[in-house]
Amino acid sequence: MSSILLKGKLDNEYIITRNINKTDFYDIFELHSKVLKQPPELSIMMISFFNSFPYSFRILLSIRETISKYLGLKIAKKTTKKQRQNISKNFKGNIGDKIAIFEVLEKSDIELMTGQKDKHLDFKLSFITYKKNNSIVLKLITTVNIHNRLGRIYFSLVKPIHQFYMHRIIKRMEQKIIEESNL
Repeated sequence: MSSILLKGKLDNEYIITRNINKTDFYDIFELHSKVLKQPPELSIMMISFFNSFPYSFRILLSIRETISKYLGLKIAKKTTKKQRQNISKNFKGNIGDKIAIFEVLEKSDIELMTGQKDKHLDFKLSFITYKKNNSIVLKLITTVNIHNRLGRIYFSLVKPIHQFYMHRIIKRMEQKIIEESNL
């Protein structure tokens, strides 16, 4: 049995919170798993994130990539299914490693912070995991810094989609991690 919380307050203990007072937006999705026996490796957590996208979300990402290309914004490099599998297989979660446009920026024992800077906005997404009492906590924290009008328009469109899907993705992540662990 798992529970998901959307929390509003950030703990100062995380890498992603260093400049939180300069952040335009943040959210936290936290899942407490009673099924997982130990915190997953952070690289596995990030891989499971990408493998947990619902089909409808992948379609929206494809549309986003097409529109972003015409606006001159950063997009993910086109890859085949086999290339994506190789990226996942070889991904170690070291600083500088990337999956799509998510580059590992910093890490600690419990957190792997990814992100990307662009002319319209910067985003960061931290993958955090640790044991708390009798459960394993999986946490996704997103921060966004908006730079201009295009960033405000873009994020006003993306924000509700982000929040709708992150809730679903973190639940699916738990299942993917369980499958990978053969529990």
